[in-house]
Amino acid sequence: MDKKLNILFLASWYPNKLLPKNGNFIQQHAIAVSNYCNVAALHIIANVQEDNFVVEEKLENGVFEVIVYYKKITNKIPGIAHLQKLNRRHKAHLLGYNRIVEKIKKIDVIHLNVVFPAGNFALYLKNKFNIPFIISENWTGLLPTAKHQLTIFIKKLVVKTFNQAAIICPVSEDLMNAIKSISSSNKFEIVPNVVNTKVFNYSPLTLGKKILHISNLKDEHKNITGILDTIKELSKIRDDFFISIIGDGDYEYFIRYAEKIELPKHLYNIEGAKSYQEVAKLMQTHDLFLLYSNYENLPCVIAEALVCGMPVLTSKAGGTAEMVDKSNGIVIPAANNKVLLNELNTMLDNLSTYNKTAIAENAVEKYSYESVGKQFLEIYKRVLNI
Repeated sequence: MDKKLNILFLASWYPNKLLPKNGNFIQQHAIAVSNYCNVAALHIIANVQEDNFVVEEKLENGVFEVIVYYKKITNKIPGIAHLQKLNRRHKAHLLGYNRIVEKIKKIDVIHLNVVFPAGNFALYLKNKFNIPFIISENWTGLLPTAKHQLTIFIKKLVVKTFNQAAIICPVSEDLMNAIKSISSSNKFEIVPNVVNTKVFNYSPLTLGKKILHISNLKDEHKNITGILDTIKELSKIRDDFFISIIGDGDYEYFIRYAEKIELPKHLYNIEGAKSYQEVAKLMQTHDLFLLYSNYENLPCVIAEALVCGMPVLTSKAGGTAEMVDKSNGIVIPAANNKVLLNELNTMLDNLSTYNKTAIAENAVEKYSYESVGKQFLEIYKRVLNI
C-alpha cells in the first residue's frame, strides 16, 4: 500500500484555547498515527461569543487540527435548550468536517475518540457517506465505579455508537470489560495511551530516594490527602526521602493541608502545573513514581514514568494493574494508607533492585509513537480489508 490513508480524528475531547490540556492524550494518539497516515482532527466546543461559530485551523505536529467554537445556548427551557444544543453542535461538526474535506478530500476511516458526545456525528457520517468508524475509548464515566451514572438518553446513544463501530479500542482490559457489559459488539482490540519518547526517556542518573506524584490534584480522584497522611506517618519512621507533588489543581490547598498535619517541611515540595518538558525532567530526576488514585483508566502519567525508567507504586484502579507488575513496581489496594505506608517504606529500601533500563525499554516497546501508530494503521487496514 503506497498511498497513505486519510484518517479523521473525531474527538469528544481535544486541547483548545478554553481547555488547553483537555484530551491531550487524544492529540498524542493523532500525532502517533500521523507518522503513517494523513490525519485531521475535529473538535467542537461551546463558548460565550458573539458569532454562532468561530473556526480555528492549524497544522500541529503533522496533524491538521480544526477546532470549532459554537455559541453557547442560553435558553433555560430544558427540552428546547437540549434541541437547540443538538442542532448547533451538528452544524458545528458539519462546518469543521467540510473544512477538513476541502483540505484532504476523502476520509477513509473515522477515528472517534471518546464515544460521547461526538459519537452522534460519527453515526451521521457513517449513515450518510458510508464511512466506517473505530472508537478509541478512555472515558472513566463508563466504568462501574464511575461517580455519576449515565442518563437513559446518553446510555442509549453510547450503546448505539458502540454497536455500530467497526472496532472498539479501549485503552485497558478493565475498560473493555465495562464496555462489553453494555454493548453487543465483539470487535475489540486494546490500544494503550501513547508517550512522546523524544521528550520522555530514561536518563541514567545516580539519584537517591525522591518520590514523585503528578496529577490533576483532585482529591476525590487522586487521594492527595491520603498520600500526605501516609508521608506524615513515614516521616515518623525515617527522614531519608523527599516527595514532590505537582499538578494543575488547587495545590495551595494541599500546602495548607501539609502544614496542618505538621509534615516536616524539609521532606516535601508541592507545586502547580508544569509543562510537558518540565514533567519529563522531573521524572528523570526522581526515583519512584507514586499514584494512589481511588479510580483510574489507563493513566498516561504511569506510562510516561515507566518510559523514564521509574519504578511505580500505584493503587489498583482501572487499568493500573495492567501497567505495573513486580518487574517495574508494586500495585496496592486503593484507599488503604496502612498498606501504602508499608510498601512505600519497602520500595525506598529496594530501589536499587529495579532494572531501570529494562523498565524503560519495555515501556517504549509498548507506549511509543511508533508502536501505537503501527497498531492503529493495522486496525484501519483491517477495517478497510486492505
